[in-house]
Amino acid sequence: MTTPNLRIFSESNSAATAEHKPLAELDLSDMGLLLEDNASVVSIEGLESKVKQQINQILATASTALSADWAAVYLLDDETHNLILIDCCTNTSALNDADEIRSLQFSTADLEALTGHVVTLESRQRMEYWNAPIEAQSGICVPLISNDMPIGTLWFAFESPLQQADSQSSLCEVIADRVVDYLTRRLSPARSQQHTDMANLAKKWQHSRLAQNHIATTGWEVQGWINPEAPVHHTFYDWQSGEDALAISLAHAQGLSIEAALTSAVIQTGVRATAYQHSSPADTLEKINEYLWRGCTGDQFADLCQLSLDKQSSQITYSAAGSGVMLHVSSGGIRELGAGESGPELGVMDYGEFENQCCITHKGDFLILLTENAMHAIEGGSREAKIQKVQRTIGKGSRLSAADMIKRLRKLTLNLIEDDASIIVVKRTI
Repeated sequence: MTTPNLRIFSESNSAATAEHKPLAELDLSDMGLLLEDNASVVSIEGLESKVKQQINQILATASTALSADWAAVYLLDDETHNLILIDCCTNTSALNDADEIRSLQFSTADLEALTGHVVTLESRQRMEYWNAPIEAQSGICVPLISNDMPIGTLWFAFESPLQQADSQSSLCEVIADRVVDYLTRRLSPARSQQHTDMANLAKKWQHSRLAQNHIATTGWEVQGWINPEAPVHHTFYDWQSGEDALAISLAHAQGLSIEAALTSAVIQTGVRATAYQHSSPADTLEKINEYLWRGCTGDQFADLCQLSLDKQSSQITYSAAGSGVMLHVSSGGIRELGAGESGPELGVMDYGEFENQCCITHKGDFLILLTENAMHAIEGGSREAKIQKVQRTIGKGSRLSAADMIKRLRKLTLNLIEDDASIIVVKRTI
């Protein structure tokens, strides 16, 4: 067997003597036995010794708390993309034949779990259909995710049907957090660096797909910004220029970073495809919503503000899904567009109630689009207070460029730090 590209720290043997207790009865001193800091690096081949004892202690305690008949930890092998069985414990001889090396490609339940979801398999048929690692009556698969990066899965199997699936699943998530805390303290620097490199590559790829941060076309100037400090982006801005109109998009995908980044990429591809079909903003939202609903897992949600700027007039046509913010700044002040009239988040239901609305602009007017995170980063309490703070910061702004307006807005969102967020500013120039 090829040695997996994974290294874990070993521990002192103090935890090996810890008494098995239900998870609910464990206190900090108990868990401290599992989190000793005297460590030395070993490979997976060495896990038969002290480290496996530590992992087995966690599994045994968790199995008691859940009344599970079998529990196991699988970690991802970076080189082979296999799932490697680190350790398992069982209360019955009937559950001893777990797969030690499993191809991630065919591990359906694990693949679903690694997107950030608990997978509950209530029957033997579902266990078989989802390619569980062991034959049992029922099971639960929980993702092990560290710093938004999937590192493996935690499995529990039962020789009887699940009686309280919701509460058991919730407890499994708590246990998974403790397993991740244990493992990530012991993952080698090399593996941690690999995860960092993967995140950097993903971020670089995302930036390559962004529209240029500035565009000027007949009657309009557009400037975009995305928080460069975010580890992985699940927001994006985009625009597509046609002969008669300029289509502008600002989206924010919900969920864990990796999953949301994929959802964001799917939406961006769909938006670009519909732009070439000269779809109206509402039509674009309906098409993207239908695609998410039918083609994805059913729990991928996103906010999307979609605009169409007429190059031959001062008219803006817009439609919105979810909680993105659109502000119109004119000589008469500032107002929110579509307040209380946005459709549901994309992906929530199989149909969307999206409508086109229009706004007439004049020379020097601005349109400001903010993702939900950018709006939340503005201090001020209520939504109305935040909008008024934007007003005070930018003034009437008619002499400012779109880039200058972005700079002023950034001063209001300095507390974003590593939160993902995007802003678009549109200026009417003629």
